[in-house]
This record gives sequence, C-alpha cells and structure tokens, in this order.
Amino acid sequence: MKGLAWGVCAVLLFGGTLAAGPLEVTIGAGPGGASLGEINGSIGLINVILRDWNSTPTLTGGVPELDSMQVGMSYLAGEEFWVAPSLALGGKIETFRAVSSTAGSYTAGGETSSQVAIALDCHTVGLVVGGHVDFVDFGLRLGLDLGVGYYYSGFKTDITFEIPSGVPPISARPEEGKGQYSASSLGIEGGLSLFFPIAEWFAIGSSLAYRWVAAAALADAQGNSLDLDGNGTPESIDLTGIVVVFTVSLRIDLSRGEGERRTP
Repeated sequence: MKGLAWGVCAVLLFGGTLAAGPLEVTIGAGPGGASLGEINGSIGLINVILRDWNSTPTLTGGVPELDSMQVGMSYLAGEEFWVAPSLALGGKIETFRAVSSTAGSYTAGGETSSQVAIALDCHTVGLVVGGHVDFVDFGLRLGLDLGVGYYYSGFKTDITFEIPSGVPPISARPEEGKGQYSASSLGIEGGLSLFFPIAEWFAIGSSLAYRWVAAAALADAQGNSLDLDGNGTPESIDLTGIVVVFTVSLRIDLSRGEGERRTP
C-alpha cells in the first residue's frame, strides 16, 4: 500500500510535467484537529487520578490536569499542475503536531514528597496526492479538493508518576520513563478551498478539509505497544479530524517558457 501511494504520486507529478500547464505552488499553516480517541481516553483516566489526589485532604500540593490532544498546528507545502482550466492534479506534504504536559508534586504528612511530571508529544507527516476542481471563478476561486494520503506518526512520552503515600491503591498506573513510538496508515482527505488573486501570479486563500485516517497501533523500535494509562490495553492513534489552513500560492505557466506567468 505504501508503494501504491508513492506510485500514484509519481504518476501524477510526471503526468503534470508532460502536460506543461500552469504550475501552482502553495504553502500554508493553521489549526488542525485529530481525534486521537484512545490516547485522549487514557488522558481522561489519568486526569481522574490527579483530580482525586488534588482533592485528598491529607495531601498538600497538586498537579494540574492534562489537556486533551485533539487540537494542534498544521503546516503544508504542495504543488499542482493545471491540466485543464478548472482541473489540477498534484500532491502535498502536511504536518500536524499536538502536545500536552503537566508537572507538580504532593506532600503527605509534611514529610514525604511525590513527583508527577507527564509530557506527551504527537507529530505526524502526511503525503497526500489527488486533484482539485474549481467550480466557481469570478475573481474569487472556490474549489473542491479530494485526495488519498499516507500518514506517518510519532508519539513521544516522558513520564514520572510517583504515588503519594496514604492514598488508596489505583488499578492502573502510567509506565514511567521515556518512550518513542510510531505508526503509519492510509487515509482520505477532502474539502473546500477559496483563493483570492492579488496579482497575476500570486494569491492568498484558505481551505477547510476533513481527514479520515484508519487507526493504527503505536509501537516502539522493540515492538512494544503504547500503554499510556498502564491498564494493559495498548492505545492506537486515530488522526481523523478537521484542518483549517491559511495559504499563499504562486502560479507559473510552464508552457510559456521560463519566467512567464499566467493569471489564475
């Protein structure tokens, strides 16, 4: 399946070069969302433990709860070859990152101190190939994007989780230490884009896309699965979500020779 994704990308880009139509290069950034359902579920279980300890009268100090990892930042860079006035084929590379962390300590009886520090970092790189169709062009260009993608994800953990003395036993405990896990999966992405030409060769715009990615199991280099909350059930990573990106694009007409440009 990985070979298929790379093969489709090569065919589209090579075919676009042969067509020698306008080339449009786009870069952008904006807020992105990802479900990360099982990971956020484990964060919720950890927060239940922290909330209980924070409200225990015999403990002083405290640890703030972890934030959900559903929202992060997305960046993209891509190129499209216009094979017809309203149809473009191409590809893009996009990244997504979400982080969550907390730290603090508890003291029981004024003597014993327990440290809690949790840092989680999720980063994803995706290669998406597909097409774009403009269905409205009256100075503003409104179009539809659709593509298939291959996504590689990394997930880093750095956890210290010392249980305060005097608290009731807990059934699950996050595994302490540093970990680095990875996974890959295929997905589909589709959405709308809006561009406003500033000059013949330059435009600004935005896009709203929905990304569906098959959930994939996270494992480290030794094959150990991620078990964030320590309950014995490994977590998978689910990148399904909505991405909003603000973009700038340059368009060059390859059929007119080097340095000549064409109105979008």
